[in-house]
Amino acid sequence: CVRGDSVTPRDSLGLKGLRSSMGALTAYLLAYNAACMLGWGYALVLGMGSLAETGGDLTKVWGAAHVPLEIVQWAMLLEIIHALTGAVRSPVFTVFMQVMSRIVALGVVLVAPPVATHWACGLMALSWSLVEVPRYAFYLNALVSPKGTEGTVYPIFWLRYSLFAVLYPSGITGECMTMIASLGTAELAAFVGGWAPLLIKLNLLLYVPGSPFMYLNMVKNRKSAFKKRYPPPEKPKPPERGTQFPKDPKGGRSTTVAGKAVIAEALRGTGTPAGEKAAEKVLREKNWRFKYNKHYMAMVRLGCESPEAALGVAKRGLEWMHSQMEFIAPDGTSGSFKEVVAKAEGSFCTGQVDGSGSPGALSYRVPYDGGWHPTSPKAPPKNKVVEGDSLKALAAKWADKGVIEPDAAQAMCWTSDYFASGKSLQGVYFVMIGAGSAMGPFPKLLELGATVVAIDIPGSWGKGGPRPTAGLWKRLCDTARNSPGSIVFPMSKPQTDCKSDQEMYEASGCDLMNQPGEIANWLVEWQKTLPASAQVVIGNYTYLDGDLHVKLALCADHCIAKLCEARKSTAVAFLCTPTDIHVCTDAAHAAALKNYGSGLGSLGLEKVANLLSGGKFLVKNALKPVKAGSKTINLVDGLSVAQGPNYALAKRMQHWRACLAFEAGHTVSSMVAPSTATISVIHNKSFAWAYGGMPYFGYEVFKQETTNAVMAMLLMHDALNPATPKNPKNRKSEGIDNTLELFRTQAVHGGLWTCAYNVNSIGEVSALIYFAGVAAPILSAVSVMAVGAIGFYQMIYFKEITGSA
Repeated sequence: CVRGDSVTPRDSLGLKGLRSSMGALTAYLLAYNAACMLGWGYALVLGMGSLAETGGDLTKVWGAAHVPLEIVQWAMLLEIIHALTGAVRSPVFTVFMQVMSRIVALGVVLVAPPVATHWACGLMALSWSLVEVPRYAFYLNALVSPKGTEGTVYPIFWLRYSLFAVLYPSGITGECMTMIASLGTAELAAFVGGWAPLLIKLNLLLYVPGSPFMYLNMVKNRKSAFKKRYPPPEKPKPPERGTQFPKDPKGGRSTTVAGKAVIAEALRGTGTPAGEKAAEKVLREKNWRFKYNKHYMAMVRLGCESPEAALGVAKRGLEWMHSQMEFIAPDGTSGSFKEVVAKAEGSFCTGQVDGSGSPGALSYRVPYDGGWHPTSPKAPPKNKVVEGDSLKALAAKWADKGVIEPDAAQAMCWTSDYFASGKSLQGVYFVMIGAGSAMGPFPKLLELGATVVAIDIPGSWGKGGPRPTAGLWKRLCDTARNSPGSIVFPMSKPQTDCKSDQEMYEASGCDLMNQPGEIANWLVEWQKTLPASAQVVIGNYTYLDGDLHVKLALCADHCIAKLCEARKSTAVAFLCTPTDIHVCTDAAHAAALKNYGSGLGSLGLEKVANLLSGGKFLVKNALKPVKAGSKTINLVDGLSVAQGPNYALAKRMQHWRACLAFEAGHTVSSMVAPSTATISVIHNKSFAWAYGGMPYFGYEVFKQETTNAVMAMLLMHDALNPATPKNPKNRKSEGIDNTLELFRTQAVHGGLWTCAYNVNSIGEVSALIYFAGVAAPILSAVSVMAVGAIGFYQMIYFKEITGSA
């Protein structure tokens, strides 16, 4: 069941964008919404009038109101065209289903006239009318309001987002009972060569999973709409300090203006006319929030055309960020990030906690009890681990299934054998920017004897509150104490001055966005205490929402660059998100091509779904290769528009640093990680439902514990194995001519690269597949009950008709 009154707020957002220019399209939408509102209003008046005249007899309602109701209901077919043409920004597939569900119910009444006098038909007509009048009034108000949907009259706004609570159940009841009643009519039995009754029964079964889904969706929309209209009062903003976006022409700090400027500059770094042309297109883009992805794709494709282009993009992009972003010192003085941060002279004291454990006989263990699924959401139990031959067999299995790349499986096997031989990570130093990250390798590194240099937020924050950050440092230090490794960390005062562990925790940590210069100074000083032969790896594992992620990425980049400059042998590490644009292997590209047309495609359904969604669903994953001289480079587009341009920029900066560091001779452990069911992701039910259906398309969604262990395993491999493809000394044997090809090696993509369809085009379909699976046993039971109930109801209804005749 999909209701016409459940259109998401996206359609109204589209109207908001149109209201500023009263052109022909806006005039048409005004006329359309006004006409529909009046039509439904007239039907409502006729229906309510009939109730008043007959003392509440629902059997007379349809007969009284059907003429205007049928006209405006047929007119709703135009809304599919509106979505297809972009007249309003509504999801085509959703609109199609919403409108056609109504059309099916209307068609039943037209094909089987006897049901027009059924009480359910009257209930359906009143429910539709009551919900459509305020809905069209809402859209009409949004068109003429200077503030769009946020400026609608409150009574209309409230009705738009509240009536569904009653009218969904009443409308669904009316539709279902009308269809059931039609099954007892001779007219329907003879329609479509006798197939109509079966089709109606199948349609009724769709109401079982569809009704709750759409109802809960509207509950979510209501909550979002009210929160947007009545946001909590903003707290007074403190003075600007630390890392900031540059001032825009209007005096603000627009991330859009800066985001466009840096990508345009990066494109110019290709040194080609095509790059210059692409840069101009970026600067002219008016809808950066929702169209930035196509410009990122252009940048990556142009970068793939030559090694020089890739390096030029990386160099110009990072240079812009360092020179154009601003930094405001504690005393209020400001300037470019590069200039102000370079003047920082301060540093930190050094704290250290050594573990009491002994490396002993080590064995690399990966927690694993299968992929994540809504039916198996918990972390693997402690006794569910794979190691040794079982771990190597799992790696081979994943590679065979296309969940990871073969060289990633080989790296896993090498690492397993390394520790099985009695070796450990003692004498290897890992600098973790964002040591407390849920996706970071911190506990695994300590478990195997490494020294972790932990950089994370100050432990003094939140003191006396419900969640003091000293708790983070307690967790990190306790983990180190119970391991054979050690933790080193910056402190605001000497460790010897701390009278207790609690005092030490509160003095630990640093503020990356406000102290990047001091942190870099401390890292450079610390590395001087190490032997020249010591292995040092520095990785960025930070994340925050929105523009803060970009700021963190810039500050972390400064620290990475300074440490690499001071110690030429330093290796660099990043955890690549699967939702980005990456160079992929020829084998993965071939697998995606081969898989296209299987599954849904074997029934021809992929084309139908793609067509009905306006090209949104089940889009072909394999892209046209990029010609790079005598070779071709394949790409996979996992970039998720919903994540936003700030997230994309922060991750692209990591790509840029990886390219430049690799070219400069540094080992760069930068692998694509799989889709992982972290708490922050599965908290969003839509993502959880999609994850539940993605295995149908060949994905394996990893549990967080499994991802942590596998990605840490690959990090260790790159730090320990001189033959790693991440070592630039091996680039010739690995065929890495262009630094962007670095990202095709050792990928743990979870099936994203080999899937037939683009990851952004399977979300809704995956959710439906998941619900179909969940509903299968329920549908079986309901089907048996429904057949009996329908048969019984048909018998009673038939007797009523024949008796009245």
